[in-house]
Amino acid sequence: MKKPVIMLLLMLSAMMSALATPHLNPGAKGVWANASSELVQTDSVMIYFTRDDSLDIKSATLVIPSRNVNRTTVFTPDTILMGEGEPLDIEVDGKSMTVNGEPMYLIETVNVVKPYRQFEATSLNIADCLQQWQLGSRIMMLDGENCHVTIDTNNNSFMYMVSPNISYIRAASLRHTDKGSVFLQNIRMMKNMNTGEYTHYSAPDNYGLLKNLPDIDASKFNPNACTFSDEGIYWSFVSCEPWRITLNGCGEKYTFGPATEGDGILEWFEFVPQPEMPLR
Repeated sequence: MKKPVIMLLLMLSAMMSALATPHLNPGAKGVWANASSELVQTDSVMIYFTRDDSLDIKSATLVIPSRNVNRTTVFTPDTILMGEGEPLDIEVDGKSMTVNGEPMYLIETVNVVKPYRQFEATSLNIADCLQQWQLGSRIMMLDGENCHVTIDTNNNSFMYMVSPNISYIRAASLRHTDKGSVFLQNIRMMKNMNTGEYTHYSAPDNYGLLKNLPDIDASKFNPNACTFSDEGIYWSFVSCEPWRITLNGCGEKYTFGPATEGDGILEWFEFVPQPEMPLR
């Protein structure tokens, strides 16, 4: 009986939201979370993740008012449902807010700024370059069935990608050191027609995890391979040039460079160095 109920809810949601123009509450800018949900908002884009444990479903809503985008993707245990997003009831009070009546708490602030000259990489600032070069919101693709939007803040990374062959929607902590980066997904919704992967995962307590991230184990950085661990996936430093850093990713090399207009960047974010983190 679950699927008909879900389909009916999505149909009603689409009918309601079709009557409303999507908009953002300026007070909600930042990264917010509670046990079952997470929200990231900039001046121009919002992604809201939530789950319903009673129905075993996870959902993500993408809102981009300037493109008249308000879409929701729902992952059930065995299928994906897509439709117009229902308008969210957001009320903000200082460092707390409610979304559809559920309290959420501030994890990270986001400050949109004008484009600026970025760091030149040396052996002494690998961590800062990896962090700064990835900052910003980006619209990689947004047409018809294809949607690919990313938001990378100083401490977290978000993606909303949907296409006929792959749907990959996630929220993750992303920490950087001079030895490489540690990528810890707390929300992962994936259907890959090429590999057969189907995942709809959310950490038991998103807020608790993001406020108490596990220590990074420096011994797990391996320049010849990525390392999977409870702390996340370790992408290890391989080499750097002034405007290029290479990490050993999972199955391939990952290369990073400064943000440019050609990479789809929509907004630039202020660089705030990550806090000193203990390395085991």
